[in-house]
Amino acid sequence: MTDARRWPRPRLRQLLFFAFLLSGIIPLAVSGYLVVRQNREALEDQERLLLVAEARTLAAEVSARLAGLRMQLSHAGRGLVAAAADGEGGVDARRLSAALRAPGADAALRVLAAENRATVAALTVLDRAGEGPGIDVDRLGPEARDALADAFRSALATARPVYRFARLADGEPVAAMAVPIAPIVPAAGEPEGGEEGEAGDGPALVAAALVRLRGIDPLFEREEGLSPGIGAALTGPEGELLWTSGVDPESAAGLAGAWVVRDFARRPLHLIGQYTLESEDGSREMLVQISPVEETGWGIVAQKPLSAAFQAADRLVVNTLVSTALLVLLSLFFALWAARQVAEPVQRLAATSHEIAAGSFGSRVETTPLSFREVADLASDFNRMSERLERYVAELRRAAQTNRDLFIGSLRAFAAAIDAKDPYTRGHSERVATVSRTITRRLGLSDAVQHRVWVGALLHDIGKIGVDDRILKKAGVLTADEFEQMKAHTVVGAEILRPIGELREMIPAVRWHHESWDGRGYPDGLAGERIPLIARIVAVADTFDALTTNRPYQQAYGLDDAVATIRRLVGSRFDAKVVSAFLSACDRGEVRLPPRRPAPGPEVRAVRAAGA
Repeated sequence: MTDARRWPRPRLRQLLFFAFLLSGIIPLAVSGYLVVRQNREALEDQERLLLVAEARTLAAEVSARLAGLRMQLSHAGRGLVAAAADGEGGVDARRLSAALRAPGADAALRVLAAENRATVAALTVLDRAGEGPGIDVDRLGPEARDALADAFRSALATARPVYRFARLADGEPVAAMAVPIAPIVPAAGEPEGGEEGEAGDGPALVAAALVRLRGIDPLFEREEGLSPGIGAALTGPEGELLWTSGVDPESAAGLAGAWVVRDFARRPLHLIGQYTLESEDGSREMLVQISPVEETGWGIVAQKPLSAAFQAADRLVVNTLVSTALLVLLSLFFALWAARQVAEPVQRLAATSHEIAAGSFGSRVETTPLSFREVADLASDFNRMSERLERYVAELRRAAQTNRDLFIGSLRAFAAAIDAKDPYTRGHSERVATVSRTITRRLGLSDAVQHRVWVGALLHDIGKIGVDDRILKKAGVLTADEFEQMKAHTVVGAEILRPIGELREMIPAVRWHHESWDGRGYPDGLAGERIPLIARIVAVADTFDALTTNRPYQQAYGLDDAVATIRRLVGSRFDAKVVSAFLSACDRGEVRLPPRRPAPGPEVRAVRAAGA
């Protein structure tokens, strides 16, 4: 405390102004420079990787589509070969030619054409002589027919799938696909290399198709939608552009001469690079990626102007500069504003106030030797106030507990006084209250509800204060008029409690603890769920105590007999749910028999209503 007074405390207004101003401008300038430098490189690398991924995805999907069609062609051709096989699995040229000329030989082709209507322009299956069924082959133009014939000859010669690029008569680009089918095996007893077996080592058939490249247009359009500004193209083995999508003629001409395309023609690998495209509008740097279509040996090219590819990085630079300038200005205004505020100390004061409001009266506002003068004075006054408030609240709590204990003691004394009117019911209310609370706990109800049930059970017979002692202590059978007076104790008790606000929630236990589940109870004949739960609980506890204590009109039951009796009254007198909780408490040993009082004399009256 001596050190804190030796040095004058600084003025908060002046210190905050310079602190906020410098702490705002310096980090913003440094972070802006680092963000521009580092993130630009990261975004450019990311854009390159994205272009690579787009080209590879296109190439893989185009290859997969062509491979799928190739497999369908192969299956169709193998079906025709199987149809011409002899009993030993061999196939000769004579039988194969006959199978190709047989009616329905083109059925498999028609099914295949129907399944691929959007992508297949023509289908055919030819033997080594070039004869066989076809679908729409006669409709082809010269260029497409020549491409199909060239693919057939190459597949026959190499025994490998062959692809050729062509265009239909209307200029639509297509790919001629030829797939060789299993080799010929000479028929049994026929010499190898004979007239029918000259084809012995080559494919038995060649299945060919003309595939519309327009069918893969959606692939290119999808990539263009995912990455605006991208252009795609299909290149041949010699580096020629076979087909383009999203590429204007000027860009197509520049792409055809790019070094990336030339290198791909020499080595069909995944390549990425940049080239300069010269045009009438000036030169443009292009970012290009080329990936091989494994099925055909062609290449998929994806390209984008460098300005478009790195547009995100350029936006980052501009946005960073603008935001930094705005934040510097904001820091200046914020420093001026914060200098006039006691920001952090006020926040601590508010937080401590919230804790006190929530009941934590021991909270204090902490200060340090460097705390500002105003804050230290305010914290000291606040802490003294909190300390006094804590002391007052503690005294109030002690007084409240004393009043509560006095209130509960008064209730117990009142209940005991009522029970004392009849020597056989002494302690009855306390026992009923204890069993009622046990049942409530077994029902899983809260502590607050358990307390209300306990108080209600303690006062359930308070109305007997208005019943004549002559009737309460009568050893003989009650007359009808006397029994009506006895039943009135429920209504009298409820009226006694009604003016007492703190006990109004317990009135249902007093008024309706003699109601029956089947509606035959009193005083109001309530039935089922209309009987409040607190009254249903007290009814079971009241009956249990009445059964297990000696009364003028009955000998006390043992625990098992009393439990059996209560179980038998489920559905008529008691709620099954409450009885189930009571039985659970009995099984756990939580319900015990009360101390036995002397048995009644020889004069015993008839059993009254349970728990009366």
